[in-house]
Amino acid sequence: MARMRRILVSILLAALATTAVGSYVQARRINADSDPGWAVDAGPPQMVVDTPLLSVRRTPSWLSGPVTEARLSERLSDMAELPSAPPQTCLAVYRNGEPVLLEQAEVPLVPSSLMKIVTAAVILETAGSEATFSTEAFVRSADLTAASGGVLTGDIFLVGRGDPVLSTVSYIRRFPEPMAHTDFTDLAVQASASLRDRGIARVEGRVLADESRFPEAERDYSGQIVQPSNQPIWKQSYVNSNQVGPLSALLLNDGYVSFPASADYASRRQNVRATDPALHTAQVLDGLIESRGILVSAPAGKGTAPARSELFSLGSVESPPMAEIVARMLRYSDNTTAEMLLKDIGRRFSGSARAEAVTDVQDVLERLLGVSTTGIAIADGSGLSLHNRLTCDLITRLLLQAGPDSPLVKGLAVVGESGTLRDCEAESQPSDETTTPATADAALTGDSLDGPVWAKSGTLNDVSAIAGVTEARNGDVLTFALISNREGLIFDLGFCNDLQRGLISAAAGHPYGPSSADALLHPRPARAPVVATDTGQ
Repeated sequence: MARMRRILVSILLAALATTAVGSYVQARRINADSDPGWAVDAGPPQMVVDTPLLSVRRTPSWLSGPVTEARLSERLSDMAELPSAPPQTCLAVYRNGEPVLLEQAEVPLVPSSLMKIVTAAVILETAGSEATFSTEAFVRSADLTAASGGVLTGDIFLVGRGDPVLSTVSYIRRFPEPMAHTDFTDLAVQASASLRDRGIARVEGRVLADESRFPEAERDYSGQIVQPSNQPIWKQSYVNSNQVGPLSALLLNDGYVSFPASADYASRRQNVRATDPALHTAQVLDGLIESRGILVSAPAGKGTAPARSELFSLGSVESPPMAEIVARMLRYSDNTTAEMLLKDIGRRFSGSARAEAVTDVQDVLERLLGVSTTGIAIADGSGLSLHNRLTCDLITRLLLQAGPDSPLVKGLAVVGESGTLRDCEAESQPSDETTTPATADAALTGDSLDGPVWAKSGTLNDVSAIAGVTEARNGDVLTFALISNREGLIFDLGFCNDLQRGLISAAAGHPYGPSSADALLHPRPARAPVVATDTGQ
């Protein structure tokens, strides 16, 4: 098949060369409307046109179309046949919604962090891109009415509603890039001002944390065993290494009590997890209120707030829109946010317990998004679980359905620019004379990233994956997904490996030029290989 493709390309290139020669000869002649009926050789042209004669822009679309499609298919096939590609690899590439190459696209594989694309698609469908989370502080209305002498006798209720990005300033400023977050300190400012405005200087009571929106006691999934495998949903090492924080409907700073000044990957193990995240959040609010001159007499605790009709609000903070929260999750491969969103999906339908939530995700995929879930298995929202099974076909269909301008796609990292793919670039192509005609032709005619490539990578010890979207300079939209599974795979391939970069390069190079002659006349400067790491899961 590869040989036939090359023969077809050669025939098309020969036709292009003939067309180009004719165009070149014609360019060297002038029309002699005032001459006695003939044209004369005008010598070298006096003006150099911007578009080279052998450029794809001068090629008739009926001829350039098959050439660039053949080149794209050839580049993709060459990438799929790399020695580093394990037998357990699926690949799906679509151009404008039509398949270009499907290799085992319906074979379920462990997707690692591509699971976050599913979580994002489902939460955006069920909650909407403008949905927000609120966190609110209350006192009983009756207690406020009865207050006298500057003293309120009663408790402050801190009610969490599942905001996954609730943060203090000290936590969020550790990150090297702006991060979507909800400013928890602002809630303390509002609550203190509200009490002070009503003459309250002392609260004879406690700050009580209410995390009842997610009532089950699941903090992580390392203790949940899946039968018949007898293996847990998460490896204990994921929890020990802080791949994900503890889960709660009232979660502050990803569930960490303390953390280093830098948020880089290497320092993540230094984060200290809260044994009880909701209690920790109440303790922080207590301290922030007291630092603003309101004394709270008793230590913070936990409890369930009375009915809303019995309460007076001291203040609330709203999260950024769901689209921004999803972007944070996808762009930085935020496992904790992914698991919090999974719980929120479940809470909207049946319950926030993991087993209920993953069933709801599959139901939404089938019922609302119209994507078949035959053969797939969902165990968590982040992709940390080795029990997850997705197909390349399912991932590409979700991206295709969303479209290139959707919050789902625009929430992905930009290759070479942002998030976990900031330091990962398209594969450097060979450009010296030692390459074979086939590889040189492919390398010379379209490996530059003319536009952004929006993508999500995935990495576990036994998994390497990537999926994304790019819009070519001719308006074509390419959508792709690649998942590879093999024991110890990542130790051989590394992060940002040749499979991932090869697929990015093949997609980003479309549309390809009609001839290597164009590249030979206008060579691209040689580029040094890129060595990078992707710290996303």
